[in-house]
Amino acid sequence: MKKFLFLSAIILVGLVGINSAAAQDNTPSNKAERVNPKRAHKGWRMVWSDEFNGDKVDESSWRRCHRYGSPWNRHMSMLDSLVKIRNGVVELWGINTPEGYQDSLKFLTGGLESRGMRNIRNGRIDVRARYDCAQGFWPAIWMMPESEKPWPNAGEIDIMEHLNFDDYIYQTVHSYHIEGGHKPKTQHDHKEKVDLKKFNVYSVEINNSVITYYINGRKTFTYSRLDPEPKDQYPFDDYDYYMILSAQLGGHWIGPIEAEQLPVKIEVDYVRFYLPKKQKADKKK
Repeated sequence: MKKFLFLSAIILVGLVGINSAAAQDNTPSNKAERVNPKRAHKGWRMVWSDEFNGDKVDESSWRRCHRYGSPWNRHMSMLDSLVKIRNGVVELWGINTPEGYQDSLKFLTGGLESRGMRNIRNGRIDVRARYDCAQGFWPAIWMMPESEKPWPNAGEIDIMEHLNFDDYIYQTVHSYHIEGGHKPKTQHDHKEKVDLKKFNVYSVEINNSVITYYINGRKTFTYSRLDPEPKDQYPFDDYDYYMILSAQLGGHWIGPIEAEQLPVKIEVDYVRFYLPKKQKADKKK
C-alpha cells in the first residue's frame, strides 16, 4: 500500500510538472510582463496598445496589407480568413489558395499595418508573438517611416524576422548608408536564438542616438549614430514610424515554398507603444 501511494505521488507530481510546462507556453515571458503594462518599464509611459481582446480587428488602428511586387507582400490577400482574432490573439496566416477562390497565385498571406493611424517617434515598442515554422515561411514584426522618401532613405526597423526552421531570429536596421555600402561600414543586423515553442516579447527602443533591441527584456543588439554622421546613416529619429505585422511566404532570401507544410501562422498577443515620461505624445499617436 505504501509503495502504491509513493508511486501515485510520483505520477501526480509528474503530471503537475507536465501541465505547468505546457501552461508556460502562454504565460508572460519576463518579470515585467506580470505587472500593469502601463508601468512595465521604468521611465516609460504607455501611450497606446492593442491587446486584441475583441472579436475583430480595430479598424481605427490597423488596415490590411495590400499586395504589391515586393517579396514580403507579393502574396498578400484581403481574404477574411487570413486575419483572425481568437482568445485575445490576432492570427495572421499563410495558406495554399483555397479551391474555388479566384486568385492567380498559389499561396496567400495576411498582414496588418498601422500606417497613418498609430505611429511613434523616439519610443519603445513591445510585441509579444509566437509563430509556426515551414519551408518558405517568413513571419515578421517591423516598422516603416511615415515618409514619401524612396526606400531606404528614411530607414526601416525590423524588430523580428524568422526564416523557415531556423532556431534564431533576425533583428535588423536599414538605411541609405547601409544599403549603399557606404563607409564606414556598420553592423546593422543580429541573429539571436529563441524558444520557438513559446510566446516571446520582442522590443525595440529608439532615441536620437541609438536603437536598442531586446528579447524578453534582455538586451540583444544596438545600432548607434556615428559621429560625425554620414549622409542618412541614422534617420530613425527624423520620422514617425508605423507597425507592420505580416505573414510572408517565399522570396530570394528564404527560398521555395513547400505547399504541403501549409497552412502556417504568426500569432500576436499584443502591441504596445511607450514614450519617455517627459516626452509628450502627438495627438494622432
